[in-house]
Amino acid sequence: MQTTHRLLSGEGVLVDVPDATALPGGTALAVLALEGAGQLEVTSGTEADLGFYLEVTGTTLQREVALRDGRSLRYGRLGGDPEQGLGWSVAVGAHHVYGSTVPAMDVEALSGYLADVDVREDRLGPVLTPTGRASWSPYRTQTLAQVVELAGTGGGDGSPPGYLLDIRRARTGQLQGGRSSGAPVRGGLLSRSSGEERHPYAVLESADFVTYGMPGSEEAVDAVIASMTEVTVGLVR
Repeated sequence: MQTTHRLLSGEGVLVDVPDATALPGGTALAVLALEGAGQLEVTSGTEADLGFYLEVTGTTLQREVALRDGRSLRYGRLGGDPEQGLGWSVAVGAHHVYGSTVPAMDVEALSGYLADVDVREDRLGPVLTPTGRASWSPYRTQTLAQVVELAGTGGGDGSPPGYLLDIRRARTGQLQGGRSSGAPVRGGLLSRSSGEERHPYAVLESADFVTYGMPGSEEAVDAVIASMTEVTVGLVR
């Protein structure tokens, strides 16, 4: 099964998981560096993805203000706590761009920085182009999170098994012979995390991405590795 998403930088990503029964959702994440205000983590996803984020954080977007490009910025205190930053969201076609701020940033400052980010609608996901006082953080990479569902039952509750693909953009062509201890597979070089890691996972290295396969439980790591022997992640040229 295949799915295609767009990183917030605009690059398209094709994810192929042959044994997947479903590839639901898919969120893109990146970090903006804001002049004089640190960093701002930004996520894009569907209405359901935004709803899940708001539910998990206990946030209600009960207020609204217009941005310079005419889009509406919805916002509210993260977790409803006046001591916390703002949870916020901007609708971009069928998707949403959303996140949260540090406590010191008010809505005027947030809307001002968002005005320095050009937002373009695309069927695969929003494309952001930072300008002015905003730029992509040099310390954080463009990332895509994709849930993978597999056949069978995952646990005692009868839920489907699966895992999370944490897909991180790498410098194109960084994969070189001798730099990884991974075994050659369909999508690159595959390895398992070291025994010192608290939660085991799989790592797939390719020319353009480093992809982490995160199982729902420690017992499922072997199933994740077996699945990822056939996984490919690549740029849509």
